[in-house]
Parts: sequence; C-alpha cells; structure tokens
Amino acid sequence: MQSLQSRGLLYYDSRQKRWMWNEESIHAEDITDNVLHLLSSKMNGLSDDMQMLLKAMACFGTSIDESVIKYLNEVPEYVDFAKGLEKAVTEGYVERSKEGNVKFVHDKVREAAYDLIPDEAKNQ
Repeated sequence: MQSLQSRGLLYYDSRQKRWMWNEESIHAEDITDNVLHLLSSKMNGLSDDMQMLLKAMACFGTSIDESVIKYLNEVPEYVDFAKGLEKAVTEGYVERSKEGNVKFVHDKVREAAYDLIPDEAKNQ
C-alpha cells in the first residue's frame, strides 16, 4: 500500500474524507515485478549475515534439506547458518517443514534473495 501511495495510485482525499484510488492504473501495474522490487529493496537493508544466508539458501533452490543445514553449519564461513535460519523464519522469509527442512515462503522471496548475488558470482 505504501508503494501505491508513494506513486500516487492511492491517496487520501481530505475533502471527501476517504481513500481514493485509480483502479485501472493499479491493475495496469506489473505487480509481479513490483513485489520483486519491494522484496529486493527490503533485503538490501538486511545485515550482511542475513543476506549471506538468504543468498546461500537461494543457491539450493526453494528449499534446503536439514542435512545440508547441518553441513553448512560446520563450514567456517557459515558457522552460524542454523541460528541465522531461525531469524529468517522469525522475519518471515523462510519457514520450517515438519521434516526439519527449510523453504522460502514464496518463490519470489527466493528470486529476490538470488538477485542479491552479483551476476559474476552466479557463474562460479
């Protein structure tokens, strides 16, 4: 809603004392790209550790197996991976399954996390 308001698609009319919007303009928006842009903007404001965690997880696809989590947690570069995952769960980026696996809450969240990786690093 803030995004719609900032672009003038949603506004408060003080004379009429109600919110107004242009439904045609809102429908014409490419919401998919907009959601991805909003997620990317939010993720760019996360701590370096949280970004690293989400980027690493995005490289595995939409979900990551508990055995991979355990392995990564033993690698010095990702020593706090499991602890970081709990924060990512709390912040609503990922969720745990009954089996202990972790998955992104939506494919657009995974896409936004993957987009944090510089293009030249994606080919390594």
